[in-house]
Amino acid sequence: MLVKWTVPFLVGLAVFFIIGWVTGTDEYGGVKTKDDERSQLIKQKAIVNSWLLLIVFFIINFVFDFFNLNDERLAMVEFEYPGLFYFFIAIISYFVYYWIYRRRMSGNGK
Repeated sequence: MLVKWTVPFLVGLAVFFIIGWVTGTDEYGGVKTKDDERSQLIKQKAIVNSWLLLIVFFIINFVFDFFNLNDERLAMVEFEYPGLFYFFIAIISYFVYYWIYRRRMSGNGK
């Protein structure tokens, strides 16, 4: 019984602080970041684009299911945790977009 209450609370608390770190703002949980406005903008653009990519994956998945366009060769492959797959897509795309925007908005012109 205690685990059913403790685990969601701790996960929620961790997510609360991770959002502040990922977006670069101190509005979440009072996390004091030393990010300047450029760094905050880069982090916010990266997180928005990673979510947009995830939404595109959801839309493509819906269209394939709606029109029954699934590949029969993959019918025997089952994901035990499909949410974990989408989580990895969001995390990896965040860091890719962060890297792209950091290079684009760098002050050295490269």
